[in-house]
Amino acid sequence: MLKVSNIISSYVVSVYNGQIEGVVSNILFNEKKRAKYLIISQNDEQFLVLDTAKIYKIGDGAVIVKNSNALDLMASKELEIKNCFSPINSIVVSLNGNFLGYVSDIELDEKLNMKNFVVREGEVINLNNIVNISDSAIIISTDEKKPKLGNFKEKSKIQISLNNSNEIVNILEKPDTILPNRTVTNYNFLINRKVSKNILNFNGEVIIKENQIITSKILDIARINGKIRELTKYSL
Repeated sequence: MLKVSNIISSYVVSVYNGQIEGVVSNILFNEKKRAKYLIISQNDEQFLVLDTAKIYKIGDGAVIVKNSNALDLMASKELEIKNCFSPINSIVVSLNGNFLGYVSDIELDEKLNMKNFVVREGEVINLNNIVNISDSAIIISTDEKKPKLGNFKEKSKIQISLNNSNEIVNILEKPDTILPNRTVTNYNFLINRKVSKNILNFNGEVIIKENQIITSKILDIARINGKIRELTKYSL
């Protein structure tokens, strides 16, 4: 069974070019809960995106691709990765209102689909217990019969208006989808702030040191590593 922790920090090696293309710094999942993209760090300033469909083989410590054309500059894939998410470090709560911890690892099947979540306290949570999931929170049900997400959908609203002949017309507003729209937040307000503690990435490497000023570059690195919330929390 694959784990996110085994893939993070793996070398990405191209067979045809015979070289290291970078190191995996994060994994992004799509709405089907499948690993869709690997974020590859070449250095502190340049990041690449690898579609998991272009992976030749994943082993112990290395991800093999056929050639370097399998990787794209992250700037060219911004639209594609915007709708993906990384649940690592997300909080886990139950429908009973209990805080269960933070996601420390994710177990995947052979097709890179999410299977289990590992909470930092060591508890394993099966995907079948999850009601909803995002890059900030995972909500689970502890009941034998899991409620449907649609049960929590906002009820349709009826607006009353007048047409040209002053007759009352009822307009039924129906949401297009059950799932809430993803909100894209601009975190540029963090730039030039200091942090009150070291912020580390998934591998324990320092993203920004205590009392260091946040720059746009650090902001991008924190976003890629799923550390925006922590960066916001400890900014001054």
